[in-house]
Amino acid sequence: MKILITGATGYLGTVLAEVLARAGHEITSFVMPGDDVRAVERFGRVAYGDVTDMVSLEAGATGYDLVIHLAGVVDITAGNRDLMRRVNIGGTTNVATLCLEHQMKMLYCSSVHAIPVLPAGQTMRETTYFHPRLVKGVYGKTKAEATAQVLSYVHDGGLDAMIAFPSGLIGPAERRPSNIGQLIRDFLTGQLTAYTTGGYNFVDVRDVADGIASMINHWQQGECYILSGYEISLDELMREIALASGKPMPRTRLPYWFAYGTSYLAELYYRIRRMKPLYTHYSVQTLKANASFSNAKAREALGFAPRALHASLADMTHWVMSHFVVRKGKKYVATEYV
Repeated sequence: MKILITGATGYLGTVLAEVLARAGHEITSFVMPGDDVRAVERFGRVAYGDVTDMVSLEAGATGYDLVIHLAGVVDITAGNRDLMRRVNIGGTTNVATLCLEHQMKMLYCSSVHAIPVLPAGQTMRETTYFHPRLVKGVYGKTKAEATAQVLSYVHDGGLDAMIAFPSGLIGPAERRPSNIGQLIRDFLTGQLTAYTTGGYNFVDVRDVADGIASMINHWQQGECYILSGYEISLDELMREIALASGKPMPRTRLPYWFAYGTSYLAELYYRIRRMKPLYTHYSVQTLKANASFSNAKAREALGFAPRALHASLADMTHWVMSHFVVRKGKKYVATEYV
């Protein structure tokens, strides 16, 4: 197939471009002007444009069998509300409109953050109803609204689309530190001195790429698949990173009430220091939210089989050690991607 991937230079995009190119597809990476394309240019063509600009989409994103829409803004703060709405909702609507008008298939990568949250003890599965008021955080709300929009194009307009819902991505290959990548880098450099309680559901980025490839091979208009992994507590996550890196884990574990109560102040601190935040009101809320997402449908229909979390965390830790820190004596110092 001739496949266009929006947001191809992102974490998932770089892995997916390789997986699909090796499967024999003709890949074009649709990226923003100025993006570093070294990770994807060897897998096919590169086209430049902006998903929020319909003119550039018409110029560079037509004539394909399938458009995989990954482009989006992932932000655990509330400071980029307008940007997240413009890209995550507006950009997705533009891509869906383009695909419908030009008779191209669309595979939209949403997020489990878009799925209506159920009370603790209940398992969340695929659904067809999405609404911003049923989820928390600006990011989750934008993904819920965008997902609802794509499904409306499917049911009312005949758009030939499928939707993937990955949980939190971990594993190697990121070119810019994700939230977990930043956590590992801060852990290695000694900037992370405490953590709190809670946990989340994580899945290896390589398994999500394989899951999307399998969705393409088992195409069915309107189908949705949760591509989740396993739940892990922060205690366990820190222990796995410590084991992989050979460094002791932080001794201080903050009570949840303290982390929650100071989360807005922490967000302000990161903003003033112009640092990538780890500790925000939304992230603290997420750590205590129900993270039981069933991938049973994807396992049965797609052969989806996520690898063990300890292997993914070890691979990710070693990747960060190789690419986002440099060793000076006995200490690590943060650096840009090398």
